[in-house]
Amino acid sequence: MTSPKIFSDRAFRDAMGRFPTGVCVVTAHNVYGEAIGMTVNSFSSLSLDPPLILVCLGEESPRSQAIINAGKFNVSILSDAQADISNHFSQPGQGLSRPDMVTPGNNSFPIVPGCGAVIECDVEAGYPGGDHVILVGRVTHLKSDLDTLPLLYFGGGYKQLHIED
Repeated sequence: MTSPKIFSDRAFRDAMGRFPTGVCVVTAHNVYGEAIGMTVNSFSSLSLDPPLILVCLGEESPRSQAIINAGKFNVSILSDAQADISNHFSQPGQGLSRPDMVTPGNNSFPIVPGCGAVIECDVEAGYPGGDHVILVGRVTHLKSDLDTLPLLYFGGGYKQLHIED
């Protein structure tokens, strides 16, 4: 049983927007073998042993079920120069990738080149979470580019990390 909310959806979004997050694109192949993706900022490491991550996918998105059904997926953590890629994959629809946006990863599934890190996963489990699906992935391969800065999302917009010497 849920208790009635004493705040608006907007107030909830505003409060959550005070927490800066990185921006990721989750990619897979749809049933036709086409590269698809969706932008997410609900991403986290979950376990070191075994190596697990989680991403939260909007339950209503047709891409969520396609990614889950693919059996494996990749997470590309975007760099500060990749807001255009984030914008592309955040649009409603099937989330088809343009050929210049992705390349095959170690597991042959699409990854975003030039990003800060890539985490390749097999689907471990999925759990309901309100209007989202909490997808757990078992990490099978990863790579990082330590020379990139992350694309950040804060207060409803993209931000850049400024490092002082």
